[in-house]
Amino acid sequence: MGQHIRVTLTPEQRAEIEARIRATSDRAVADRLRAVLYKADGYSHQEIAHLLQLKSINTVTHWLRIYDQQGLEALCTFGYIGSEPRLDEGQRLRLVFELKTNIYNTAQQVIPWVKEQFEIEYSLRGMHTLLKRLGFTYKKGRLMPSKADPEAQRQFVAAYRRLVSELGPDDRIYFGDAVHFHHNAEAAYSWSERGRPHIILTNSGRARYNVIGVYCVQTQEFLFIQTPDNIHRGTVVELLAALRERHSTPAQIYVILDNARYHHAKDVTAYCEVSGITLVFLPSYSPNLNVIERLWKFMRKKVLKDRYHATFEQFVAAIREFFDHLDRYAEELATLLTDNFEILPAAWSDRAQAANSQI
Repeated sequence: MGQHIRVTLTPEQRAEIEARIRATSDRAVADRLRAVLYKADGYSHQEIAHLLQLKSINTVTHWLRIYDQQGLEALCTFGYIGSEPRLDEGQRLRLVFELKTNIYNTAQQVIPWVKEQFEIEYSLRGMHTLLKRLGFTYKKGRLMPSKADPEAQRQFVAAYRRLVSELGPDDRIYFGDAVHFHHNAEAAYSWSERGRPHIILTNSGRARYNVIGVYCVQTQEFLFIQTPDNIHRGTVVELLAALRERHSTPAQIYVILDNARYHHAKDVTAYCEVSGITLVFLPSYSPNLNVIERLWKFMRKKVLKDRYHATFEQFVAAIREFFDHLDRYAEELATLLTDNFEILPAAWSDRAQAANSQI
């Protein structure tokens, strides 16, 4: 019966539908409008479903019946009888702004805000559907330093770009850092039977193994010092000396580091003055600008996530195996360890300041 719905468009009606398609940012709205155009062009419901990648021709029939019986506005606002109430485009934009500005831990918490603002009440299932349609997913939030300075980060990136453009063929820029791995397993996300997550054995976590290293984005060169001892200024000098030995004296070496106290130690500064190594310090609270941080995360995924090492010796052996044979991951690291930096948006700082002002 649905196939007998007839759609005939005047040139003005077609122009209006095409204009709405161009103006909307909601694919769901655009698909409904395209269905009307396709129907007017003589396509069958099955052909329209195929063109719009829909699972059922019943959806096409449903849309066209709405257009036939209630008109264009009803099709665009989803306000037809028997459906979940829908927001218009302006309301959706306001909701998107709200969700980007404030944190809602559950879809249930969004429902009263929508009801208060627009006098429209959603079911929980309807709200889940709406949030997905708006491009939101349910995932863990990211921790971000509250004192990060976006402008300082932008200035650093600009200076870094200038430095890269001025490098000679033998010059190098390395990103450096130290990391401390605790002898323990780390649970990762995985598929498991409902109510019965995978069991990962753990250790005490008291013993730890330390790594300090440098990595060059442009050439994928690297150097690491691995030790159960604490990292200190002497370790930093040892790393820089080994790095200097790898490169001929005329070559300029730049090492980008965070502001750890031992990086500013007099011994480190003195060695750099005589060796020709230049230390470049990141803005405070900017781990997102240190490329080698991604290497530490990659290592945890490969060696520690969901993996139990019964003894500290086995734990150390697994770490050494990773860093001693880092070349085997060259293809993966070439796409992961790049100098495409993420700069903390100013909105994050504004939100942090607003939150602090309310405490």
